[in-house]
Formats: sequence, C-alpha cells, structure tokens
Amino acid sequence: MSDNILTKSTCLGIGNVTVGNLVEMMRGTPPPTWEQTCLDLDKKLADSRQHITELENRLRALWDKLEGERNYYTERINRLAQAGDCLLSHRNSTDYHEKVREWDKAKKDKP
Repeated sequence: MSDNILTKSTCLGIGNVTVGNLVEMMRGTPPPTWEQTCLDLDKKLADSRQHITELENRLRALWDKLEGERNYYTERINRLAQAGDCLLSHRNSTDYHEKVREWDKAKKDKP
C-alpha cells in the first residue's frame, strides 16, 4: 500500500484528470508563491506607471507646442488687424507709407 493517497486516488478526478495526475503535472513546474506573484504584479504596475508618465510628458510637450503656436498666430492676427485699421484710417495721411512699411515688416516676422 502507498503512503501517498493522492497519487493513487482515481475517484477524485474530473474527466480524464485525476488528483494523482494533477500532482504529477505540478511536480514539473511548481506553482508560484504569493511573494513571487506579488513581485510580478508590482513590476507590471511599475512598468505601467512608467508608460503613463511617458505618455503624460508627451501630451504636455504637445500641449505646450500647441499653446505656443496659438499665441504666435493670435499675436500675428492682432498685428495684421492693427495694420489694416491703420491703413483704413490713415489712407490719406502723410504717415500712410510708414504704416505700409510696418505692415510689410510685421508680415515678414516669423518665429
């Protein structure tokens, strides 16, 4: 008679798998310990947090770039509007040509 009842038992099985077969299958690869499982999950969590941080940094950089471009074009629109207003109000004045030169210069200014 065997000392280990689990390896000889056939009545505790499910289908073709018996408790004895399960014990034999588990002998090849021991199940992970709780400590190992927690360490694996902690590593995955740290990797996920790092990925999220990288995505947040990329998003911030894109947002800053967009904000800079928006500020540049808003300023440019305002300068062109002012130049246009000056042209309309001073078309017959003596400083008309000076305002046209300023408008041309504002048009050439680029970041």
